[in-house]
Amino acid sequence: MINKLVKFILTGFYFGNVKFMPGTLGTVPAVIIYYFISCNNIFNNIILILILFIVSIILLNYSYKNSLFSEIDDKSIVIDEIIGYLSFMIFFENNFYNIIIGFIIFRLFDILKPFPINIVDKKIKNSFGVIFDDLLAGIYSGVTLYSINYVL
Repeated sequence: MINKLVKFILTGFYFGNVKFMPGTLGTVPAVIIYYFISCNNIFNNIILILILFIVSIILLNYSYKNSLFSEIDDKSIVIDEIIGYLSFMIFFENNFYNIIIGFIIFRLFDILKPFPINIVDKKIKNSFGVIFDDLLAGIYSGVTLYSINYVL
C-alpha cells in the first residue's frame, strides 16, 4: 500500500506513467495545484513548496531503496516537474496568460537544459539532483516570465 502511494505521488497522480511526453503531461498537475494555491499568500506558498521539496526527497530516497523505479531519474517520476513549475509560478498572478506562457517556458528550459542545468542533470545522480535541475529550470522560467510581463 505504501509503495503504491509513493508511486502515485512521485508520478504526479500517475500522469507520469503516460508513455508519450511524460514530463510535459506530468507538469499538468502542477498547473492544477497552482490554480488552487494561487489564492494563498506568498509566504504560505513558499513554505508549501519547501515542504513538498523535502517530502519529495524523502519519497524519492524511499523509492530508490525499495526499487520502485527502474532508474534514479525514471521518466515516470514527475514530482520534479511539479516542484519546478510551482517554484516560480507562485510569484505570478493567476491568469490564463501566465499559466500557459509559464508552462511553455518551463518545459523549454527543462527539455533544453541550458548551463548549468545540464551539468546538474549529468553530475548529480540522486534524489536532490532529480529535483534541483527542475528548480533551476524554474528559476530561468521565472526570470523569463518576469521579463515578458514587466520588461518587454
